[in-house]
Amino acid sequence: MFTARRQNHELGGFQRPLYLVAISAVLSCLAACGGSGNDPVASGGGPPPGYAPGYAYIASADVQRQQVPGAIYQYSIGADGSLAPLSVAAVPSGVTPTAVVADPNGHYVYAANLGDATVSQYAVGAGGGLMPLSPAVVGIPGAVPQAAGYSMSVDPKGRFLYVVIMPLNPPYTSASIAQYSISTDGTLAPLATPYINVPASASGALAIDSGAQHAYLPAATSVPGGEVFQFSIGADGTLSPLVPATAAATRGAIGVVIASSGQTAYVLSRCADSACDGEVAQYTIGADGALGPTGTITLTGGHVNPVTMVQDDSGSSAYLLVNFMGVDTNTGSVYQYAIDNTGTLVPEEPVSLIVASGAVTESTYGPGFYVLSANAFGQASGSPPGGHVDYYSIGSGGRLTAVRSTPVAGSLPTAMALVVAH
Repeated sequence: MFTARRQNHELGGFQRPLYLVAISAVLSCLAACGGSGNDPVASGGGPPPGYAPGYAYIASADVQRQQVPGAIYQYSIGADGSLAPLSVAAVPSGVTPTAVVADPNGHYVYAANLGDATVSQYAVGAGGGLMPLSPAVVGIPGAVPQAAGYSMSVDPKGRFLYVVIMPLNPPYTSASIAQYSISTDGTLAPLATPYINVPASASGALAIDSGAQHAYLPAATSVPGGEVFQFSIGADGTLSPLVPATAAATRGAIGVVIASSGQTAYVLSRCADSACDGEVAQYTIGADGALGPTGTITLTGGHVNPVTMVQDDSGSSAYLLVNFMGVDTNTGSVYQYAIDNTGTLVPEEPVSLIVASGAVTESTYGPGFYVLSANAFGQASGSPPGGHVDYYSIGSGGRLTAVRSTPVAGSLPTAMALVVAH
């Protein structure tokens, strides 16, 4: 079975800074920043169903990649989905933070810092403000002197954290995955095997299933294709290769998304064929965790590169964030799909929502959907510093409606984590 959707974009070669290659990541003000008729609070409806107070944490690095500390900007999330800076607008991080994640309980936040090969670790205070743990940073075992980027993942049970170290080729030809346990006080401790090597140039984050039993890492390799490395997760958090150790993918593979059902996985690829189409390829997940290609492929269009994909809480809708390749275009889009009972992506109407700036990452939060973008994404000439977070309400059938856009301070937003208050 084959599904395809093509769009014509006459754009040239769009390039990202190397250290942003896998930064799981704005939109223009598609609705009035003061709200709209779709704002559940502005229209008098009160807090929407499923609302819980929460916080957003956005990592910002120096746009010129200078050896200066970055920052984590912190916001509260209102009942109307709006973001408001906390009284302490930002806390310092290490040099060039390129990834930020939270534990599933929303008690701790971690930022991976490319410039000094560290992870900053924080506790989430009662008012949402981040407080450095002791120690405030830990080193990243297996880190190389030069890397294209870091990505981070926390297992769904909140016991382990993994940092993927993406090599800068040349001179490095293999990636590494640093492995940590998360202590009861939130501090990280390297596992007995502090890192493992992957014989390929990894290009995305480690995807972990809901049972924290299996993990998957996309890797960009030379022709004829790429691979997805497959692992089991031991009781102590150590990653061990499955048999087979890899599943075939395109050489542009950059991400793996596991469906809520646990039976389907999607592999995101950039420039996956001779027409340089982006694609989302569907795989089955076997009882042993191994991926099997189904042959079902959704194309994003020529020179349209997938960035990330997330699902709504019901698992019946998916939102694919993409960027258009072109010289200083600095534009992206969100494609929205229904997920049918076979796991196939079915385009919704409208098919896409334009992102005016360079898309960085996305996340759902209750009945809301958020996209982070960077003005200087792709080093577009003349772009001001900072970016935006755009908020959409998720309506009937999972369809998105733009509500408001919030400017983001800092030099270059690189990552975002949303936390439910506990």
